[in-house]
Amino acid sequence: MTAKASFNRPWRYALAMFGLSITGYMYQTYGTFFYNDKLGLSMVAISIGNVFFAIWDAFNDPLAGHLSDRTRTRWGRRRPWLLSSIILFGLASVLFFSPPGSLGNGAALAVYFTVFLMLTETANTIASVNYHSLLPELFREVDKRNSANSIRQALQLVGMIISVSLAPTLAGILGYPITALIIGVLGCGIMLFSILGCKERQEFSESPQPKLWASLKAIATNRNFWPVAVSHFFYSATSGLLLAGIPFYIKYGLGLADGMATFLTASVFVPAVPCMFLWYKLINRFGAIRVWRIALLVLFLALIPFYFAGDLIMACVFGVFVGAGIAGITANLDMVNSELIEDDAARYGLRREATIFAGVSFITRLSSLVRSGVFMLLFIIFGFESSDNPGADPASAAKFMMIVFPAVLMACSVGVSFLVKFKKERD
Repeated sequence: MTAKASFNRPWRYALAMFGLSITGYMYQTYGTFFYNDKLGLSMVAISIGNVFFAIWDAFNDPLAGHLSDRTRTRWGRRRPWLLSSIILFGLASVLFFSPPGSLGNGAALAVYFTVFLMLTETANTIASVNYHSLLPELFREVDKRNSANSIRQALQLVGMIISVSLAPTLAGILGYPITALIIGVLGCGIMLFSILGCKERQEFSESPQPKLWASLKAIATNRNFWPVAVSHFFYSATSGLLLAGIPFYIKYGLGLADGMATFLTASVFVPAVPCMFLWYKLINRFGAIRVWRIALLVLFLALIPFYFAGDLIMACVFGVFVGAGIAGITANLDMVNSELIEDDAARYGLRREATIFAGVSFITRLSSLVRSGVFMLLFIIFGFESSDNPGADPASAAKFMMIVFPAVLMACSVGVSFLVKFKKERD
């Protein structure tokens, strides 16, 4: 297979995003609910575990990115890291949902939760940093990059729908451990098929190896890096709370069975798939930065009426608009990051895609601390600890987790995005 043939197969490259999505979104969405509601681990213990996880998760991103940019092998810079991390990711995600019953619901279970959360996310970090770094390398023209990105982000949403919507139904029939095994094997198999079909550019592998401190200095002094990363930070905290909050909102906010989460998640993410291609056309016409800001604003506005939904039908209607905003942001995230990469390459003559992606991710992943803080606030304000002790007003606690805090965070994301000014935008 020639390099050119490989570069002209965006669908093959995009498939890995589907695999990452169905594997990752299950534990992101149902991990907290599984340990809290099904196993009885307290929200305080989950919050403390998330703090340890967030600190480690932030610092392993720059390390993974720098090592990837400096890797030189006959198979390229990214594929050796991808192939090894994908297998570890699948295994860790299965074990995360398979704690031994002998652990109980105390300190031993809290340690298990924290260890396997960190292990799963470490493997996910390595895979994600290397995978995202391939986008600006494989697709050099902006329109082709936008096309490949729109396909993979649409597949991400499809994977999210499958994972988030069907997981509670499957888990109700098969249990969470078997459901995680099925999703993990499927996701990793698709990722491996995708990555084995991507051939990296030889000239990029022959470029000078970037030095760690010089790279960190270049990133830290880039005036656009910080507002991009901080805006992503607020959005990441929002999306994490939305996903983690859905099962709680269904159970406590609407008083429905766990399986009803399927309908709400479907209302958010199914319409988001066709919306992705509308956003793709808008990006081609108006540019990534401008459309990115519009999408952030759409999500912020869509969250406000969600608070007043009185039943599942109303929640699903409002969920469609939330999904449209998520689709627009998802379509733009890596296009905005690619602007940072190309600006850096033009300034310094170095290819350090993974380091820049990892630098943005370093800030973004600290958003887990916000999620931990929200879990702690739910306990402090509402007395919400677990299903055995949900406090006096679990419905309000669920709404604050999924709607109020995310709306505040999105307002911050919108404001910070207007600080981003690339030269061609100023011109």
